[in-house]
Amino acid sequence: MKELHVLVDYENVQPSLEALAKLAPGFTDVWLFYGPHQAKQAQAFAGSNEWVTLVPRSGKGSNALDFHIAFYLGYVAAKHPDAQLVVVANDRGYDPMLAHARMLKFNARRVGYKAPVAKKAAPVKSAEPIVVAVPAKKTVAKKAVAKKGVTKQVAPKPAVPAKVAVVKKAPAAKKAPVAKKAAAKKAVVPKPAKAAQPAKPSKPSPAPQVTPEAKILARIQKGFIKMGSKAPQKVKPFLRHVGALLGKGSTAEQVDAMVAKLEAAGSVWFIGDEVVYGRK
Repeated sequence: MKELHVLVDYENVQPSLEALAKLAPGFTDVWLFYGPHQAKQAQAFAGSNEWVTLVPRSGKGSNALDFHIAFYLGYVAAKHPDAQLVVVANDRGYDPMLAHARMLKFNARRVGYKAPVAKKAAPVKSAEPIVVAVPAKKTVAKKAVAKKGVTKQVAPKPAVPAKVAVVKKAPAAKKAPVAKKAAAKKAVVPKPAKAAQPAKPSKPSPAPQVTPEAKILARIQKGFIKMGSKAPQKVKPFLRHVGALLGKGSTAEQVDAMVAKLEAAGSVWFIGDEVVYGRK
């Protein structure tokens, strides 16, 4: 089986081992090139996997890691001329080098990687309260004992339907000279329930806040767009201009980080020493 060497620009993309297996099925060796800001992440990536070789970046500069990968690509090609060589990066600046390698009959190519976007969970709707109507109790009037030994039948009054019927006892009647009077219980008609008021509309969710880093990135992007053809066309003047836009006291690490953000956003990329502006 032919060897398949994967060279990962870890400053540009951060795929997992499972993702690499899909990008380059059957790889035999992984060369992981990383900067000082990805040291812990790179160590965790390698773990105890014997086929992963970590290559830290030495020196500074926006293209420092790119030249590391170019050097190792030539080294691996010389040691294993029949192996397949795959560079994993979204930076198209590698393409001329890989085209030249293919012209020299090497099996070399570049593949890009796009990290999956996690789906947001749908908000759970609150359950509406269920109103159960309670049938009103029927009120049955007792038989009243008529005076002077004559018994009369008192018909019960029809109960008015309502959700809840409240029954109050009538006060006891005074003793009559001949017989006791029984007062029938009266059904109290409940007051009609108030109509339910419509729910107040929920307040709109506040707009997401823009981070200071995103504001700086947008400001630098607009600055290069306004410059048009006057924007720096070479790497060194470009880096100096980015440092000037970041402000006095900006470090080389801050400039490198901003250049990486510009590349990730597709606002700029590099072909050798040339700077190209626009979307990828």
